[in-house]
Amino acid sequence: MLRHSPRSRRVRSLAVAAVLTLAVGASACGDSSTEPEGLDLDLVVGTYDLTTLRFDPQGSLPSTDVLPTLGQDNVQLILAPGRTAQVVFQDPITDIFTTLGGTFRTTETGVRIDFASNAAYRELLFSRRMEFDLSGSNLTFDAEAPDGVQRERLLELVPAFEGEQLLDPTPGLLRVVFTRRVQG
Repeated sequence: MLRHSPRSRRVRSLAVAAVLTLAVGASACGDSSTEPEGLDLDLVVGTYDLTTLRFDPQGSLPSTDVLPTLGQDNVQLILAPGRTAQVVFQDPITDIFTTLGGTFRTTETGVRIDFASNAAYRELLFSRRMEFDLSGSNLTFDAEAPDGVQRERLLELVPAFEGEQLLDPTPGLLRVVFTRRVQG
């Protein structure tokens, strides 16, 4: 059995630490190259107002404009330079103000917003992760709701669906448009 001096064990420990550091650094570099940044932050940072919120449940029900129930002036999206995202709204049912926290990253065509897992994003029929396309001053999500929408909340916002048999979560097409506020 070979005996190693305390110095050789310390050198070996330092070598192992260096290899682990290089491996972690290389994997981190690999992660960033798989998801490169897209648009310049200055193009997306700002305050936006919700101007469209429509949900089209799959099946025989019509597409429904949910915005009149929420109130156009009640929902704002704020994208900050530190890559934080917040949606602030006043719930039309409870009159309580809510802030949804999250983060965002730019993509080639807009932004991807990731809401915190404990955020009340479902209150606006949103999903935890949503990709918005930037066109002029609008950020638009127009696709299948990734997580579906919460049935109970859909019925609160669209009472006309009360007698309908809907899955929970309810699948369907979601259209969300945020329009950037003009600085002035």
